[in-house]
Formats: sequence, structure tokens, C-alpha cells
Amino acid sequence: MLNALTVDVEDWYHTNGLNIPQSEWRNLPSTVYPSTMKLLDLFDEFQVKATFFVLGDAAQNFPLLVKEIVKRGHEIGSHGMNHQLVYCQSMEEFKKDFMASISILERITGQKIRLYRAPSWSISRDRLNVLSLLEENGIHYDSSLQPFKTPLSGLSGIPVEPFNPVVEGKQLKLIEFPPTVMRISENFSFPFAGGFYLRFFPYSIVSYLLKKINKVRPGMVYIHPWEINPEIPRWKTNWMIHFIQYFRLRSTEQKLKRLLSEFDFGPIGEVLKYQEVMWSDI
Repeated sequence: MLNALTVDVEDWYHTNGLNIPQSEWRNLPSTVYPSTMKLLDLFDEFQVKATFFVLGDAAQNFPLLVKEIVKRGHEIGSHGMNHQLVYCQSMEEFKKDFMASISILERITGQKIRLYRAPSWSISRDRLNVLSLLEENGIHYDSSLQPFKTPLSGLSGIPVEPFNPVVEGKQLKLIEFPPTVMRISENFSFPFAGGFYLRFFPYSIVSYLLKKINKVRPGMVYIHPWEINPEIPRWKTNWMIHFIQYFRLRSTEQKLKRLLSEFDFGPIGEVLKYQEVMWSDI
């Protein structure tokens, strides 16, 4: 089974949990360039391609990094412009943010951008109409709907496999690829294959659960470049956010290497095209 490998290209200070004002970003040390280059070298080592959802602010600051991602044969998607939560934006604010990121990425890459991921999976039920806007503006694949609830985001009860969303009674052609979860019941699912959850669970559990997922559908692993850099600056915050942001950063690289050794991975576009062929043969 081919699984999706994805990277949210953002800096440590972009994290919504830390909630650092945008006015302070330029005064803080950046780690996104060396950390992303480290991931690119790691993916070369394992001969695997990924989807890189690049934040517009990061692309604007490091255009050569975006060009390097493309040069190495990876897929590029938008992660928005300034890592603003979608449910905190009006439709006009969202469109402005989204289009700004698309403009920057297409100018740097010379490619049409066909993929999008909302910051912090922040498309809520009352913002599902942004999916129609994405489709109208050329997005084929989205990965923004999180099928479990957290204090920050998430939608319980939505499909856990790739699906075509229905917005205001209309089924979209856009394909939604949610982050991988293990569904226990209709109202309870838990994540394990990306971000904090990948760092939290022992590798044996991650591997076991992904194998179970692969019996019926492709999985998705996601990571942020700052997660493979245990030396990122420590921002003063409350104990819960500090725990989520910094817990077991030193474990990330080794876990990722083991996943790349044990499972097959590719970019989202390749995974979903493969699945469409599989579905057509059923």
C-alpha cells in the first residue's frame, strides 16, 4: 500500500499554539531552511518523494528553498500565507490569504498549485464553503479536515478515508485526504501518524496501527521541519502548549527513518491517482 508523505513547511514561530504575534516574526531566529534541507536529504537517502505544503511567508523568505524542493522532484502545495486559522477569518480574508500564497508559490515554481492544507486543520463546519472556493481556484486535492476534535480544530464523524466533500448540497470534484486516524467508533477516532502524535506514541504502536490502516486504505504521515530540530528556541508559554510543542523532538528523526524503511510512501497526488486506479478495478 502506498502511503502519503507530507511536510508542512513552516517555521517554529508560525505555530498557532505558541500564538506569537506576526509583528515579532522577523525578530526571531529562523530554522526552516536547514531543517527542510535536512528532510530533503533524508528523503533522497530513502529515494522517496513527498508533498510539501509551503507556507507563503516561508516561501517569501526562502524562495531558493522552494526551488530546491521542486528541483528534487517533490510535489508543492499551499499552506496558506500567514498560518492564520481559517475559522477565524471571513471568506474575503481567507481568499486574500489563500490567493497570496498561490501567487508566491506559482511565481517561484512556475507551476500551477493544485494542493492545499489549512493551517492546523482549521476548516470548521461553518467554513466548509472555503472548499468550494478552493476548487473554483484550481485546487484538486485538499488535506484540511481533521476527523477528530481537539481544543484547536477538528470535525468528528467525517470520513477517515479520501472522499469528495459535499458543500451546500453539492458534491465537489475536489478530493479531501484527511490525516490518518484509527477509528474506534463513529464518534471516536485517535491520531498517531503525524506531528505531536507521532512523537508521543512509541514507534511500535505507530507501525502496528499504520499496518492495520493499510489493510483497507492508504495512510498519511505529516511532519513539520522544526520537529526534527530539537534545538529550536523555547518560547515561554503554558505547560500544555510547551508539552505539545517540544515533547520528544529528539525522537522524530529516528521514527521517520524507521517509517521510510518499513512502508512505501509517495506524494498525495501519486497516492490518490493510484487509489483511483485501484477503485476502478473493483
